[in-house]
Amino acid sequence: MARHDVPGDRPAEQPPDAGRDRRELIRLAAVELFARHGYRGTTVRAIAERAGVDPALVMYHYGSKENVFSTVIRETMRAEELLPELPRLLDEVADTDSADDPAADGTCPGGPGSRLLRGFLTRWEDAATRPSLLVVFRSAMEHPEASQLFREVAGGELLLPLARRIPAPDPELRAALVASLLVGLVTGRYVVPIEPLAGMELDTVVGLYGPYADDMLLGRLGGSPPPGRPGA
Repeated sequence: MARHDVPGDRPAEQPPDAGRDRRELIRLAAVELFARHGYRGTTVRAIAERAGVDPALVMYHYGSKENVFSTVIRETMRAEELLPELPRLLDEVADTDSADDPAADGTCPGGPGSRLLRGFLTRWEDAATRPSLLVVFRSAMEHPEASQLFREVAGGELLLPLARRIPAPDPELRAALVASLLVGLVTGRYVVPIEPLAGMELDTVVGLYGPYADDMLLGRLGGSPPPGRPGA
């Protein structure tokens, strides 16, 4: 049995990845427990036990359970983590400037909205990234502070950059509509699985929802003129 070189630490079996930074070990342990038990059902002591460290070390690195949780949400929702291809997708959205071009007007399957949808869902399909995403979404539903933090981070990392690149009327509304589509789809497919949606192949889901995402990004919204035709 190995001992951690932290005063007061109790003997613990050396974790397989003991060479990694302990702060990261604590974060990974927190992700696992938050995903399994939720925010309220997870304690600092449980996080420490799962990470193989003394609870005092958790407090030393993070100060509180709330700060551990905040770190998990912020790191999970970073654009480069949540959607690495976002810069390319934003360029595709911004380059769409003609409603008469069927390959670029965003109303046909395979438009920028569809590709944004596929990229986002691909992260959920990945067993390595899904636990962190589950922590964020489940906690945002049950914990007011988590919900507020989710809105702040998602707005700054995703919604605002997307709205700035949409070459169509009401860009903020369009970005919010796409976000609501993604949140609802993720909830019904991964967070609170609803069949047959939860069991569908990814290609089928994108084929069904993609055209709606395309329209929300670049198509006609109610009485709004299509992109490229102001006032039409």
